[in-house]
Amino acid sequence: MSKKCVSVLLLLFGLVLASTAQARHFKVYGYKTPEAGETELVYWNDYVAGSTKSMAFFGKNVDREGLLIHTLEVEYGLTDRLKLAAYLDAEQPAGENLEVARARVVAAHYRFGNPGERFFDPAIYIEYYLPRPAYLGYAKERVEARIILEKKLGDMVLKLNPVLEKVVSGPKVDEGMELAYSASLYGPVSDRLKWGIEYYGGVGELVAVKPLDEQKNYLVPAVTYKFSKHLKWNIGAAFGITKAADDLVIKNIVEWEL
Repeated sequence: MSKKCVSVLLLLFGLVLASTAQARHFKVYGYKTPEAGETELVYWNDYVAGSTKSMAFFGKNVDREGLLIHTLEVEYGLTDRLKLAAYLDAEQPAGENLEVARARVVAAHYRFGNPGERFFDPAIYIEYYLPRPAYLGYAKERVEARIILEKKLGDMVLKLNPVLEKVVSGPKVDEGMELAYSASLYGPVSDRLKWGIEYYGGVGELVAVKPLDEQKNYLVPAVTYKFSKHLKWNIGAAFGITKAADDLVIKNIVEWEL
């Protein structure tokens, strides 16, 4: 299996300017994991370019439009099939200071079998969210379990990510399990460039599905450019297609294989 990792590339940040309670990073996770002993770095950047929504932010209610979200991630291949990771999320609404909002720990990203053995290549991804209590004004730790299904379709790759989420602390701990989902299809333009289309949504609690206009659904055209064997950049524009979603979010993910 080839090496794969993600890193900070601040030079790209100047070209284009998410996270649980307020915004979510736009990434559909794939089947592959780092090789045993391999360390990977990640830089994510989301910019809410258009929104009529507001959000809680350290005791204030602020506009989401102009919100910048930054994430640093470190991944480690415990085995060739099992990855552990840690994230640190920081947010900066327009006119506010940059603040660390939460930490996240990936307890497991485990892939089953070998590529091509099944109709879909399966993996599971379990993540624990640890927001700062001051961020929302109360504690809200959460567990997320993501099923990863990946399928090669000729030169294209289809990825599906159904996600189950559960609040495990704080005043909303009695909320039921929620269902979210994402999917992507990518294909080659050249050896270095790939086109892609992604979709993200969520229905809310399984026992009380939200009406469609209360769900946050996004359609995301995107491209991935591979600078070298060890460095690639994914950029896309997430268009909100339901009333509850932001109108436009620009997403960036930079990956660097060490």
